[in-house]
Amino acid sequence: MMSALARIVTMKDVAAAAGVSLSSVSRALSGRGDLPPATRLRIQVVATELGYVRDVAPRGRPSTNDPRTIELVLRGFDDPWTDEVVAGARSAAARLGYDLILTAERDNPADDWPRRAAARRSGGVILGLIRPTQNQLAQLRGLNIPVVLLEPRSDPQGDLEGIGTTDAAGGFEAGAHLAERGLQNFIIVVGHPPFRFGRAREQGFRNAVEQLVPGAEVTTVKANWTDADLAVAFRPLLREAKLPLGVFACNDAMAMGVYRAAKTLGLRIPQDLSVVGFDDTPLASTSSPPLTTVRQPIRQMASRAVEFIHELRTGTVGSGEWVELPTRLVVRESTQTAIP
Repeated sequence: MMSALARIVTMKDVAAAAGVSLSSVSRALSGRGDLPPATRLRIQVVATELGYVRDVAPRGRPSTNDPRTIELVLRGFDDPWTDEVVAGARSAAARLGYDLILTAERDNPADDWPRRAAARRSGGVILGLIRPTQNQLAQLRGLNIPVVLLEPRSDPQGDLEGIGTTDAAGGFEAGAHLAERGLQNFIIVVGHPPFRFGRAREQGFRNAVEQLVPGAEVTTVKANWTDADLAVAFRPLLREAKLPLGVFACNDAMAMGVYRAAKTLGLRIPQDLSVVGFDDTPLASTSSPPLTTVRQPIRQMASRAVEFIHELRTGTVGSGEWVELPTRLVVRESTQTAIP
């Protein structure tokens, strides 16, 4: 007699546990036919929990993770930072024998990335600038799909593997560089919302100025992480500030907003404003004048995230590991020569 532990789980068992029809189970597990995303995901999770294994006969895809696909999830794919991320992830995926799937985060919970990743039975998920909710993680953990964070907007708190960069050290290097130019007055352009990495860059910059130019004033300008013209925010500051000014923008896009403001207000870079950005995306070297910036190794970070997925699948990395790759200041023509 077959023991209870050896009992074979059938599609009928899955249908009963999930509260759906047998045909719905068949469509969900084969990946065929129309089915609401929420229903498809519920059936797949139930099947996994019950230990259901599809017949190995060639009648459809088995209900197991595909270890050869990795999902790269980003809010969008239309800016220089994400272009660098995609390039780095694609290169590493090809080297390690994975196919890379580009997935956009959506506002509709019924069609967001966790449901699509679960439906595709992906081998792993990389989240760029995204901190998942516990509910989102639960949808993937039941399917043993590993998740790696790439420069998350909030603190990962040690419960997920992730890749970041030395944001505070980079901010400090930017502040030290401007201080060494002999500047006495500073503006820092901070991103809003105030993401984890933005706060670290700001604090590093302030620490450098405080140490190297005691008593110097640092004025804060808030922007929305884009290249929007900052002339409206800068104009009242310039009535009281003494030129030249040292300006640190917490990403390259906002540094371009400073460039736009300078043009609007008739200011010269670097004679009036010495500007430092952060990221070193391609627009930094092609701007006029070329932008001094803190290089964030974006491609290498994305490549390391893919390697992380591979290591998680093979059990060669510990849970909750966080890796920071070093930044480096790249000096170009947007900052003035040091004053003797």
